[in-house]
Amino acid sequence: MFGVDGYTITLSRGDTGAIKFTADTTHTFESDDRALFSIKNALGEIVKQQAFELDENKSFIVSFYNSDTDNLSAGSYSWDVRYIIHPYYDSAGKIIDGDQVITPRQPMEMQLLQVVGEV
Repeated sequence: MFGVDGYTITLSRGDTGAIKFTADTTHTFESDDRALFSIKNALGEIVKQQAFELDENKSFIVSFYNSDTDNLSAGSYSWDVRYIIHPYYDSAGKIIDGDQVITPRQPMEMQLLQVVGEV
């Protein structure tokens, strides 16, 4: 099962899905700016994080694959999107900061459901 109701994402462990996001900010993005999508557990630890280029409509698509949730426990998580203006990277290529970070909303809810029946 995969669904989005308002800002709540519901996903069965091991399921797949995709969500298209469009930046809800008036900022004019440049080609090196990135959207950073994060999912955090109840302790605030990041369990999935991915950076995206924004297209000409300030949009990007987050895809969920089986492997993204296979090793997570069913339960409540939070998710957010931040826009990193002129990002700084560590030696592994991971975004660590930027000239500016735009956080348009507070973290939202994600429910990860246990699989019922055969996979």
